[in-house]
Amino acid sequence: MSPTQLFSAIARLLPVAIILLNVVLGALCSPAWAQVNTEKMRALDVDGVETTLGADAVVQTGNADLFEVGARARIDLRSGRHYTFLTTDVRYGEEDGERFRDRAFAHVRYAYRLTPWLSPESFTQVEENGFTLLQLRLLFGLGLRLRYVDTEFVKVFQGTTPMLEVENLDGRRVVNHPASTTTIRWSNYVNVRLRVSETTFLLNTVYVQPRVGAPEDVRILNEAAIGVSITKRVLLRVGFQFYYDSRPPDNVEDLDVTLRNGLQVSF
Repeated sequence: MSPTQLFSAIARLLPVAIILLNVVLGALCSPAWAQVNTEKMRALDVDGVETTLGADAVVQTGNADLFEVGARARIDLRSGRHYTFLTTDVRYGEEDGERFRDRAFAHVRYAYRLTPWLSPESFTQVEENGFTLLQLRLLFGLGLRLRYVDTEFVKVFQGTTPMLEVENLDGRRVVNHPASTTTIRWSNYVNVRLRVSETTFLLNTVYVQPRVGAPEDVRILNEAAIGVSITKRVLLRVGFQFYYDSRPPDNVEDLDVTLRNGLQVSF
């Protein structure tokens, strides 16, 4: 079998592989809590296979004053109308002078370009974040992604997805908030990408995720970033994140603000 035939066969099997992975993750993982911007993880111009490695440093105020460093990896695969990516993120830092390793994250997503402007997609996400009392969180979503503008300099997308959310908080540290919950949220996002020059881009994504049946229970995430290409494969990235949860767990503030900067390498 030639490399082209092999790649085509893999692409045809991607939907089945993603579904199987969703089932496996659902069987092996317990529930969890937090909100992550996965739009910044989506590579729009990949043709074939691309691997991306990155690292960053974080200065955060809100629930804690901390210094944190992180490492991440992503694999993108695109063939014809099929696109999937798998991304992982691990973080380590210090809080008030004490060292800690607090967060781990994995996300896998598959999308099929039905028309130039419409793509059904599915995803599974697993996360742990002990700093927000989250022991484990499992998400599964199946929805639509709409493409409104797609030019060389401006790109605008919207996504809407019913999302099953299963959470497990640290039961020793919560009293008023349920330690374990299973809910359905309606995840909506708008993603805008602006190319300022050949080497500079701006990216902004807004997520709004109300709980079905209780819209006053809502999570909002706004994340903006500016990227400057140092070389063809190396990118300097500075980001600002605003996160709000109307019903956070016990002793966790409802608002977090994060400033992040680091390097990203693709090959």
